[in-house]
Amino acid sequence: MGVFSSTDKKKNQSDWLSLDDLSLVDVSKELNTSLNMEPKLFNRFTHYEVEQLLVSSGMISAVEKRGFHNPIIELEILNDFDNRIYIKTESKKILVHTRLKVSQFQLKGDDEQFPMIYIDWLLTQNINFEPGDLKKELYFGQEYPGLNVLNEFTDFIRVLSKRLGTSGAFNVPEYFHDAVLFSRKFRFIDPEKEGTFRALVRNFRGTNLRSLSSQIHQNRVQYENGELYEWKYGEMISCTDPYLEKKVFHEAYFRRVDEVKEKLKFQLVSK
Repeated sequence: MGVFSSTDKKKNQSDWLSLDDLSLVDVSKELNTSLNMEPKLFNRFTHYEVEQLLVSSGMISAVEKRGFHNPIIELEILNDFDNRIYIKTESKKILVHTRLKVSQFQLKGDDEQFPMIYIDWLLTQNINFEPGDLKKELYFGQEYPGLNVLNEFTDFIRVLSKRLGTSGAFNVPEYFHDAVLFSRKFRFIDPEKEGTFRALVRNFRGTNLRSLSSQIHQNRVQYENGELYEWKYGEMISCTDPYLEKKVFHEAYFRRVDEVKEKLKFQLVSK
């Protein structure tokens, strides 16, 4: 599944966090790591340690259950802040590719900063998919169907965050179905977006996710008053730091989420 098909996110849709304002963290200083000739994830974790984290999170067993045995793990370290993890087949075809960064996370209007893992790119794909197999419809923006490993991936990211000493992780899901798949451990920072998202999920409960996502991104969903709904992606966050969790997701946040969720109703555009 290509969760993020582009790293060139729209800059004018966020009221909470400006990706242009993110300052990269010097991990080797902030987290007291040391340099080594061996490529290390965030200049901290060896290939073996990353492999063990992937195993303990269930990622490797999940990939093997999809029919890809003895997967190969590769690290590509561009710099201290920009790191890539690949899971490949024995013939070196890409199954999973994620690009991770560490950045100072800061809410608008707040001076406090928190080191966070930013999931800049995530691709999972079942390369055994045959284009003529009509039983496997693709999500909007996909070339191959995904591997259905998002739960294991988010578990890996949260464990990685704790081991790294960051406060959690955040991402900017480009498509509605990406947000649904991440929503097990991530929430939108903006309670308006979270409430709208939950209203959509509730309103179309029981609807095939692929079909609903396609309808949304083809502008075929509208509010109850007839106004066309437009998907606008925003930041979703998963906190591993209890202090940040309470700071972002407080009582007023959930109260507003519930208000928006109960207020909004949606329907499909009449053909």
